[in-house]
Amino acid sequence: MDDNPIIESNISTRVLTPADAEAYRSVRLCALNEWPPAFGSLPKMEPNLAETAVRLAESEDRCFLGACQGKQLLGIIRLSRYKATNEKHRAYLAGLYVLPNFRRRGCGKALVGEALHRAAMTSGIRRVNLTVVTQQKNAIRLYQSFGFRIYGTEQETFVKDGQYYDEYLMTLELNAAP
Repeated sequence: MDDNPIIESNISTRVLTPADAEAYRSVRLCALNEWPPAFGSLPKMEPNLAETAVRLAESEDRCFLGACQGKQLLGIIRLSRYKATNEKHRAYLAGLYVLPNFRRRGCGKALVGEALHRAAMTSGIRRVNLTVVTQQKNAIRLYQSFGFRIYGTEQETFVKDGQYYDEYLMTLELNAAP
């Protein structure tokens, strides 16, 4: 298998809004059903459509981004800023997922790149953190290509069907100046 993705120029990224709730929820449920250990919730725990629309409303500390081809939502990611006053210098990425038929086309790269750009343009954010299940080799390589480094491992973070999954803790320093 070729390790070089096909980068498609017709893929765009944008901030998702409550109007995207149905498409977002559909992609999110695909994620939770395909690879449950990679996400902190189960499909049956996912909010209904109305609650999803409320969650998608952009706030000062959170936004959801989507990778799109035309009007079709292909992938998702969330960028959140830590809420405590003494932690506002940090943000985190979560929930990265690209539909299987659209992988290796630049969607994940576009989503992470846009999230990091937004974080870097937000006053005061110096660091972005994330966690990733240790078996997700492609995601780990993607994050490392942006400069993320592993700084620890959380043991037995998730369990599914009696199998335990560990997570790497990863971090990226954006700006050294306060």
